[in-house]
Amino acid sequence: MLQGGYMGKLLRINLTTRQHVIEDIVAKDFQYFLGGRGLGALWYWREIEPNVEPLASQNKIGFFTGPLTGAPLVSTTKFQVATKGPETGHYLCSNSSGYFGPRLRQAGFDALILEGVCEQWTAVVVENDTVRFIDDKSWQGLSTFEARKKLLNQLPDLKWATLCVGPAAENGVVFSSIFVDDGRAFGRGGSGAVLASKKVKALAVRGDNTLPIADAEKCKEIDKNARKDLKISREKHRLLGTAQLVEIINELGCMPTLNFQHSWKPPEEVQGVYAQTLRKEYFERNYACFRCSVACGQSAKVKLGEFAGAASRPEYESIGMLGPLCGLNRMDAVIAADEVCNKLGMDTITSGNLLAMVMELFEKGVISADENEGLEVNFGDGQAMLQMLQFIAERRGLGKIIANGAKGIIEARPEWKAFICHVKGLPFPAYDPRGFNGMGLAYATSARGACHNVGGYTVSGELLSDNYDRYALKGKGELVKSLQDNRAYVDSLGICTVVRGAYGFGTSPPPDTLLAVTGYDFAPHLMIIGERISNLERSILLREGIDRKDDDLPPRMKEPIPDGPASGHFISDEMLNEMLDEYYGLRGWDQNGKPLLKTLERLELKEFIS
Repeated sequence: MLQGGYMGKLLRINLTTRQHVIEDIVAKDFQYFLGGRGLGALWYWREIEPNVEPLASQNKIGFFTGPLTGAPLVSTTKFQVATKGPETGHYLCSNSSGYFGPRLRQAGFDALILEGVCEQWTAVVVENDTVRFIDDKSWQGLSTFEARKKLLNQLPDLKWATLCVGPAAENGVVFSSIFVDDGRAFGRGGSGAVLASKKVKALAVRGDNTLPIADAEKCKEIDKNARKDLKISREKHRLLGTAQLVEIINELGCMPTLNFQHSWKPPEEVQGVYAQTLRKEYFERNYACFRCSVACGQSAKVKLGEFAGAASRPEYESIGMLGPLCGLNRMDAVIAADEVCNKLGMDTITSGNLLAMVMELFEKGVISADENEGLEVNFGDGQAMLQMLQFIAERRGLGKIIANGAKGIIEARPEWKAFICHVKGLPFPAYDPRGFNGMGLAYATSARGACHNVGGYTVSGELLSDNYDRYALKGKGELVKSLQDNRAYVDSLGICTVVRGAYGFGTSPPPDTLLAVTGYDFAPHLMIIGERISNLERSILLREGIDRKDDDLPPRMKEPIPDGPASGHFISDEMLNEMLDEYYGLRGWDQNGKPLLKTLERLELKEFIS
């Protein structure tokens, strides 16, 4: 039935024994879960026991492609990681672009599983169906960029893709990331720490296989039309990247500022981190992922001043969390902090969030420099921020506590709880949900903790259109459920969300793209597949002890916003519960957030999780 889009194989590498096996993936798993995030969730349910500790040898980590990953279409770049995440202590899914996913398909595989632990630091090299290890104690301590360079220097001059971790992962920082090639990452949740716990510093992959395609001529036509669409629809995205949102979100009163004490500042104070400033003063070139015609990445470099020489590719989230949240409305400081996070291998969202917490603690006199090796970290102090990032990665001073993430901080210093904005251990991204209630519900119900992607990107519906009253409660359950299910199947396809509109991958997707690639008409089933994935992930969380009590928002969200366009707004427990009741009812879950038997039966999910 499936004529293309899949290699049908999984590569499993045991790092302890250094043996590898190639396993078949049954077609039914693809038909019911599509690939990518869906396949990763199914694998996780089958193989990760609920009591496994994230950094224990028994934990595993898997990388999963979708049917479009590496296909001859625009921006078929995405792939997923699944593992028990150390930042939250439960199920973690994360996606990245770059070349690794497409190269894994060329090696002949839809998925790669790593299990066990190496005896010494190593790099794993996959070339077609061969696996080898490059052991070298000097891997330890290298930055992500240094590790990539060292690995590529030891490989033939071919088309390799890489994964690397930095010093933060080696030191068990629970929000350390896996960096993909030279500019993308599995950012959230701490997958980098899991990889480092297995003493794997880097991976490289390449191959000579070709992904089977059901209708190559039709794919050419679809690709041509999509590129034509994107040239117009994503023109501003190419020009300004995701940074274009900084001005918009601030003007709507939803920009987290000074550790969520505010959600807005006058434009003249914030314009230093606007996309126009980035483009005019720091822009060097556009950056594109695999087969992408949009090239939305904005490579930037600081040419003058105290941060001269710093270079990075700052996205909206990094700008928001390392900028206004930390009282820094200077693009040069943001670029420098972004670069440090990338070299050390740390998630910029959590890093910025917890840095802002530290800054507020200093502001309120709760902590002093004596507790932090003499370093005082205040809002707006860029140099202190860079030094504090180093402290976290090295577990020095207060970094010893902060490296353990929101949950670890609260366990060690419960009196700091009121200063941390997180859900299920994952800190908020750069949107204050008090300015649009649906985002609060999305954060509360996201499978991986506070997340605007997995949780449901309500920004477009609530802030950028007239379709919803952003301060209403009714209807937000339906909005969030629909967005979550849509995103779940899109994350399973293997394409970037920036281009999905050009393919029509919304709530009523057309059949042509997947039919051309796979020969199977997935279109009528895609939203059902997304709903199936959402329910499987919820079942995983329930098995790991997560339920309604955890679908909550932190204390600060109950405080009214003091000023700006969203002044006076908050999300109380009663407001959240009203949205949760609607959401659970639409999901077919009971009052505790557990899928009902009839829901599992309707989604044909019961046999997979029995």
